[in-house]
Amino acid sequence: MKSYTAISFALAAAALLCAATLHARTDRPARYYVAADGDDAAKGSLRRPFRTINRALRQARAGDTVFVRGGTYREQVVFPSSGRPDARIVLMAYRGERAVVSGEGTDVEGRTDMLLIRGRSHITVEGLEIADLCTTEAGREANGIVVEAGASDITLRGNHIHSIRNTARRETYPSAHAILVIGNTEQAVRRIAVEGNRIHDCVTGTSEAVTVNGYVDDFRIGGNEIFRCSNIAIDAAGGYAANPDPTRNYARNGVICGNTIYDIDNELGQLKDNCGAIAIYADGARGIVIERNRIHRCDRGIGIVSETDAYPTVGCVVRNNIVTSCRRTGIYMGGYLDYTGGGTERCAIVNNTLVGNNLRPGAFGETEGELRLTENCRDNTVANNLVCTASADDLFVHKYTATGHGNRFERNLYSGPAGWLWQQRDGEPLRDIETWREASGGDAEAVHIPRPVFGFEPQLGSDFTPAGEAAAEGVILDGSLNGEYDFAGNPRTDGGKTTIGALQPQKPTTR
Repeated sequence: MKSYTAISFALAAAALLCAATLHARTDRPARYYVAADGDDAAKGSLRRPFRTINRALRQARAGDTVFVRGGTYREQVVFPSSGRPDARIVLMAYRGERAVVSGEGTDVEGRTDMLLIRGRSHITVEGLEIADLCTTEAGREANGIVVEAGASDITLRGNHIHSIRNTARRETYPSAHAILVIGNTEQAVRRIAVEGNRIHDCVTGTSEAVTVNGYVDDFRIGGNEIFRCSNIAIDAAGGYAANPDPTRNYARNGVICGNTIYDIDNELGQLKDNCGAIAIYADGARGIVIERNRIHRCDRGIGIVSETDAYPTVGCVVRNNIVTSCRRTGIYMGGYLDYTGGGTERCAIVNNTLVGNNLRPGAFGETEGELRLTENCRDNTVANNLVCTASADDLFVHKYTATGHGNRFERNLYSGPAGWLWQQRDGEPLRDIETWREASGGDAEAVHIPRPVFGFEPQLGSDFTPAGEAAAEGVILDGSLNGEYDFAGNPRTDGGKTTIGALQPQKPTTR
């Protein structure tokens, strides 16, 4: 569940009023500088820098760059102007220097954002450190960066965001985000890139470290490192009242690619004892591709699910990811048991590698399974996945109920001593591949290797390239479901063939 509170946009309004008093300028792009010992009455040059980032942004126009010198800046940054498609406004740390936008000592009232891009376009924010915005009070929301209200063509690159915390009691649905992209107007938030950021040590309450919610269309979240956060690392969401129009109230057409996510753990926040912290989550979203991510030691790995009856998750693809050592399930879909009927429709889980998940029991004391299907899974594809287990108590696949229809299992590789559980919350697992095929009505060409093909304790840097009998041929799926590249960025197919799992073995080169 999420909590989004109202905000007074007084800061944004004040910035717009001040913009009217700016000096005239030529069309030639300018460079402005900000330094902790600067002066807002200065010219903003390298030798005579401004003191505040907001002062420099009020000066900046399309094509201009604002460089922030090393130091700590205790201000809430607001962009008053847009760039142009051919002339962005760039806000960035001066090369080799640590520029910190600090929320330490800031009173969090309502929704408080350290950096706000509201209704502006063609903007890049790069290399800043945004940190230390914290609240303990109910009904308040602490955010690092917020993009909203029809903003478009926004790039957030190479920033370091940490220690954004809401530690209010869990009963109050506390909310905080390192990055929040929210489509809350009639105009979509479009063309958003969140790439190469380092995000850690955030307590997000019932919210997430990186959230894309509401009318957001065409986004990419790639190459980020996210660790030691509570609840959820990355969420593409729908159905949470971000937008008053139901047809606009979900994220769509996004790519979540190449992220490294680890130690996402609800023991770090208010939601202790439920093991519900998830690395990547598509909840009520549509058309999301989740590929080539490395996930390790989280409560759960990847979910393409629905928490809201009216917003099933539709048309999402989870492919070429490696998920290891999660406390509960590795990859899962469907509505939550006894909670929602939204479900998962026409999605695909293909060419993933899952190793040694399911370290703790599920919410009902059950084994969740490396691959998990709960309520109302309809017309989904589960193919070419390499699932390696080390314990007989684990499950390769767990389908909880008889709801849903048309789910297709094809050419998965199951390794280790685990079993399968079909259409029941708990019970005696199926122990042989033929019984599994009969029960599921699929996986006619599945491969079952009784021993674990990866005989080591998974680490972030472990090599999961299949070899020998584990390097089994997968099936080429319809359209572009397999993807162009494997986890390592090598071609997904070789001579018209693909290998099961996230990594395509490479032929040795000759000289």
